[in-house]
Amino acid sequence: MFVGDIGTAIILTVKDQDNVAVDISPATVMTVKFKKPDGSVTPRTAVLNTNGLDGKMKYVTIAGDINMSGGWSCQGVVTLPTGTWTTSSTNFSVMSVL
Repeated sequence: MFVGDIGTAIILTVKDQDNVAVDISPATVMTVKFKKPDGSVTPRTAVLNTNGLDGKMKYVTIAGDINMSGGWSCQGVVTLPTGTWTTSSTNFSVMSVL
């Protein structure tokens, strides 16, 4: 990924303690939190990637989201009627554009 990328889909999967995808179709809130290289955290509203039965949520980057190079991480948070679920943290690198 590069600084300034727009339209990149970030897809995260919510799994239970047995590493099985959780049905997130009844989710009331879905958020992807991005931690930037400077330590700041930016939450973004996510949507279901498909029908939610596979546990996959998605956020598509917009202008201004990916605004610095370095090591980033992201994590999904889903609120369901039964409680709140959090995905594992995913690390990725963002490179500068020449």
